[in-house]
Amino acid sequence: MMRNSEQCLHETVAKRRNLQKISLSDLPMDILSTILSLLPINDAIRTSVLSRKLKYVWCSHTNLTFDKATMRKTYFKPSTGYYQFLRDHEFVTRVNTVLRQHSGTGVERMEIKFRLHSKHADHIDRWVNFAIASKAKELVIDLSCSSKDAFFRAFAYGKKWIREEPYNLTSQFFSPSNGLHLQCLELMAVSLHLPSDFKGFPNLKSLSLVDVSITDEDVECMLSKCNLLEFFEITHCRMVTSIRMLHPLNRFKHLVVHVCPKLQEIELNCSPTTLKYAGDMVPLIFASTSRLKNIDVVIFTVQSALSYIVTGFPSTLPSLETLTLLCYEPERTIVPEGHFKFSYLRNLRLELVMCDDGIRTTDFLDYAYLLKIAPFLETLELHMWMMMYWHQPYCKEDGELRIGLPHKHAHLKFVRISGFFGYKDQVELALHILRNSVALEKMEITPKLEISYNLASGDDYERSHYVDSHRVATEFICKADHRNVVNVVRVPSSSGPDETAMEVDCRAYAEDIPSGQIRLV
Repeated sequence: MMRNSEQCLHETVAKRRNLQKISLSDLPMDILSTILSLLPINDAIRTSVLSRKLKYVWCSHTNLTFDKATMRKTYFKPSTGYYQFLRDHEFVTRVNTVLRQHSGTGVERMEIKFRLHSKHADHIDRWVNFAIASKAKELVIDLSCSSKDAFFRAFAYGKKWIREEPYNLTSQFFSPSNGLHLQCLELMAVSLHLPSDFKGFPNLKSLSLVDVSITDEDVECMLSKCNLLEFFEITHCRMVTSIRMLHPLNRFKHLVVHVCPKLQEIELNCSPTTLKYAGDMVPLIFASTSRLKNIDVVIFTVQSALSYIVTGFPSTLPSLETLTLLCYEPERTIVPEGHFKFSYLRNLRLELVMCDDGIRTTDFLDYAYLLKIAPFLETLELHMWMMMYWHQPYCKEDGELRIGLPHKHAHLKFVRISGFFGYKDQVELALHILRNSVALEKMEITPKLEISYNLASGDDYERSHYVDSHRVATEFICKADHRNVVNVVRVPSSSGPDETAMEVDCRAYAEDIPSGQIRLV
């Protein structure tokens, strides 16, 4: 028996030794090309040293992304933990070297993301011509490398955006024989002038213009001559005063217009399904709004959010399902009573920036009206930011809490309230929602500032308030929670009272609350 076992083991080992080892180089060329195309271009190039067969496989790479990460220097500095800074001439040299060795065919997507400008025009022209010749379907030219949030902050706080003279996109790119294969085009920090013989991009579906020097006429021409366009974004284009498209676009679905400082009107002969807009209030005219289901609006001019919802653009949308709205509110606005209702609205996110000057006149309890006009609402987010530094958290000496007229809501399941600093009207609004939402499953309350695009600032402001916020929420809101649905979020901080003292304080309030009616996160 022992001999048979040893013999079987010997035969198994012998078979394993005789098995041919399979390496990456043994795979068919089409599979190798597919695998390498999933790698960043710099990593794909490194595979050329593995074997003779792999030496030139990367030359058919289909996704070419050139940025400071893929074109970085290869050595690492342990003392700093960062790769050495990449200069513009080094970036240009590396891109030119890669493109000279590339086969120039089969490119699906090409991205150029580096801070360059007009003095690099000759090189950028060659890269654009390479994309045209290789029949790239997606082309991204980002010569700014700035985040879009930076444009929002600059616009919101009135800061000027300083830059070098932008690169002027070569006119050859717009000639009738080119761009036939292009489906997605993203341009950032360039100058664009359409030639008189521009016929459009016949297969273009997505167009993004960010910080592009372009005229109203060229915007209208480009929109009117790209018949398959589905998505259009225009952000921080400082020359644009109007966005007009009189030619119907039947496939158009998504429109994004952000912080164009001179913009005065938008008129499009289409019926989009989603709209994202940020800037001053301007007329929004569409061929039809029957398909518009999702809108995200940031209004930098003074405007009451509640008034805008009831009497402004959202009130004309019969099929609206999701609404996100950020407004700067200087004073209280009484909205007219009526029979208006959002019959399809399911998700609502309001960002309320209260910018009272000295004497506060706004009243958060007014937003209890939302439960009446949106009877099928399922999720509600109220994000608040008080642009003043006086602080008076509610206490019983401030008078009895107001109780709004009861209005039972049968569908609201999730509520999140941020920027909660324990003001009297904040407590009253939270209690109204809690008491009237019969299907409520979870309500989160936090002092953390959660205004979009990093527009809200003031960590010190937040830290100096969150202890009182937690105390007020647990003392007045958690006591009214008989379904165990309220979560009072405790935000840790390195300043203010230490965390141990906070926990003792919280337990002191919890002792007066029946078991199971408070949940601390």
